[in-house]
Amino acid sequence: MYFEDFHPGLTTVTPARSVSAEELDAFIDVTGLHLPMFLDDESAQELGHPRRLVTGPMVLAVAMGLVRASGWFDQVVAVLEFTDMRFRKAVHPGNTLQVHIAVRETRPTSDPQRGLVMLDYSVTNQDDISVLTMKGTYLFRRATDRTA
Repeated sequence: MYFEDFHPGLTTVTPARSVSAEELDAFIDVTGLHLPMFLDDESAQELGHPRRLVTGPMVLAVAMGLVRASGWFDQVVAVLEFTDMRFRKAVHPGNTLQVHIAVRETRPTSDPQRGLVMLDYSVTNQDDISVLTMKGTYLFRRATDRTA
């Protein structure tokens, strides 16, 4: 989607995706987040969690992958910022995530080939409970840039 395709109030919901223990293991290995709460149920329980947790950065990464799969990032040039990020509920291996996206604001830039799009996100689990909320600001290509 190009900058002109976005308008305040536009919403969508991404496809859903489950997070497996194997994917969590790989993410932990890549990031080095070898903390007890992420490694196994017993260690997580010793820290007061009912079972092993999915890392916050992985929840964010999966959410952004779901947004990309929805087609909303096809013409993104850059991520400028995330704000108001709140992890609201724990995510565990086997949980299924989905992202609710709403356009909060759009604004052209001084570059005629670029525009700013501000999005609000709510990542929900299989029970439709919000696990992560945040705002993101992106630089998108303008439709005038389609021939480039």
